[in-house]
Amino acid sequence: MKLTVCNGSPRGRTGNTEIMLNHLLAGFESIPQNVSERFHLNRVKDHPQAAEAFGRAEAVLIAMPLYTDAMPGLVMAFFELLQQYQGRANNPRLGFLVQSGFPEAAHSRPLERYLEGLAERLGCPYIGTLVRGNCEGLRVAPAKRNRRLFALLDEIGRDFGRSGRFDPALLSRLAGPERFPAVVTTVMKPLLRIGVFNSYWDRMLKKNNAFDQRFARPYREES
Repeated sequence: MKLTVCNGSPRGRTGNTEIMLNHLLAGFESIPQNVSERFHLNRVKDHPQAAEAFGRAEAVLIAMPLYTDAMPGLVMAFFELLQQYQGRANNPRLGFLVQSGFPEAAHSRPLERYLEGLAERLGCPYIGTLVRGNCEGLRVAPAKRNRRLFALLDEIGRDFGRSGRFDPALLSRLAGPERFPAVVTTVMKPLLRIGVFNSYWDRMLKKNNAFDQRFARPYREES
């Protein structure tokens, strides 16, 4: 199988999406005669080339981070280029990977439903969506801390490389907790109030000169 992969992370080759793809594709390409080509959608000038590759592909995987419960804008821009293939016969099989910093998989499910609908509108056989939360630290944590995740991604890649589909049981294992049980949230709420979990995000906000705007509501309608 030849798999065309589009990495929709604005961080491109330095992001968490790329790390996950590296392990997934290592498993996929461990199956003889499986190969992949990869495009990075943060290189907007390469969008037409990636769209052309989509048109001739056997199977396509589009990966992205979850940004405020939606996809990055550059991914939506790329999707608009795929309209030319809508309803065409012999469109590629299409799957997705959505990763986020949220620990609960439930945050990614609305986007997953949108992506499944997108595959249907394009007329592409849908092969599933990999969902994984709690991924923001992948690029800074030691690899050994995430060895189980990486081993699972490798397993999913190998299984997909053999069967041409994503195994729902493996996707369920990857997703982790759908929602935390009530006892966990009860413990977490006071810790959230004192900022125990905010230190990393606060550093990112300060790094990007956005800390003072962290409670801004630009779309709030004034009463």
